[in-house]
Amino acid sequence: MSTHYFIGIGTDESIQAALAEWQSDLKAYVPMKLWPRPEEFHITLQFLGATTDEQLDKIKLAWQKQDFGKVFTLDVAGVYIFGSPKQPRVVWAGVKPLNQLQALHQEVTASTEQAGFKLENRPYRPHITLGKKWGSGKVNGQLPLPDKDLSAPILVEKVTLYRIEPGKRPKYVPVLVKDLEKE
Repeated sequence: MSTHYFIGIGTDESIQAALAEWQSDLKAYVPMKLWPRPEEFHITLQFLGATTDEQLDKIKLAWQKQDFGKVFTLDVAGVYIFGSPKQPRVVWAGVKPLNQLQALHQEVTASTEQAGFKLENRPYRPHITLGKKWGSGKVNGQLPLPDKDLSAPILVEKVTLYRIEPGKRPKYVPVLVKDLEKE
């Protein structure tokens, strides 16, 4: 089996604890098979999938030259779904503002294009996955937390290339970190 990678923004322990509480509230309403562990919460900038050592070297080289912009914050607000309201594929927390995040996403994908990765055809939809893979049964009423906001923002001060190691802890292992410019 080949090793898969993604590029993302991690979350700190306070954000993880707050989102774990959201998960706990959601579990009574949505029978998902997988509920990510709090330390796995992140915002994906680009999923790379199977990646060769040569591609990793090209990403490292591109990141040495690439400017990912300045440090910024993101607010986490609301709970949403991908898929059918009765049987969602993913339950997720939204993030905003999107302008700085969209710009960072564009810089990241520009760097990976140099390593031979193709852009996705669908629009970038930043989110934090709270649950995935439909279990069985039906959604038990309305999803809670649609208007919920985290009291503290996510500080985005670095971008991380992660290796995915299914069945292990930690599941996402940092391979390369790029700091954003401090004000």
